[in-house]
Amino acid sequence: MAGARFSMRNKKNGSGLLWGVLAVLFVVFMFKWGMSWFINILAGPAGEKVTNINTGDDIVPPQIPSLFPLPEATNSATIRVEGYTEPNVEISIFRNDDLAMNDKSDDKGAFRVEFKLNEGANRIQVKARDERGNESQSVVKTVIYDKQALTVAIESPQDGTEIFGQNNQNIPVSGKVSKPEASVTVNGNFARVDSEGKYTVTIHLSQDDNDITVKATDKAGNTAERTVKVKLTF
Repeated sequence: MAGARFSMRNKKNGSGLLWGVLAVLFVVFMFKWGMSWFINILAGPAGEKVTNINTGDDIVPPQIPSLFPLPEATNSATIRVEGYTEPNVEISIFRNDDLAMNDKSDDKGAFRVEFKLNEGANRIQVKARDERGNESQSVVKTVIYDKQALTVAIESPQDGTEIFGQNNQNIPVSGKVSKPEASVTVNGNFARVDSEGKYTVTIHLSQDDNDITVKATDKAGNTAERTVKVKLTF
């Protein structure tokens, strides 16, 4: 019985030693050849192959460029784009998928560039590229360059109108603006603008002469103004 136990113990020790050797060989294999193979297996056929994991090459793309808020529309022919990404990387600015200019982020990753806009919609995107050629790109922002003049008309009341009676102190003011998306104020009061650009609002008149001033502003910052004079007599 003692001999049998000794034989079984030797077999267990031998088996443990064998598994230990195999484990060491597996670790060496994975460290030297197998990690990139293992990652590629996990990535699948459509995944990007990792080929430089054992060489120490940088295969990580720069931090995705983050842009400061941009206006929805502007009447300026140039725009400033600011943001941040990885420090000291090449910055490429694209306008409607065309390269507008190149720059470089500073030691803190910040960048600031100015370039010209095309009239109409401008799709703006920033790409960052490091020395190894790794790239990342920002989300696309759209800015409309609108230099078209804005016009506003006052249809009622007419300039020089005289109104009689204290009961007529509140009168409607109506007219039309050339861009329906514009905001309109009448003597500082916001007026509702419909899809055709027509507006109307009621204002309160004072006795004697009154100036009625209509101001319109579109999303790009273009403005228009019109004033008529009316007289209220009690």
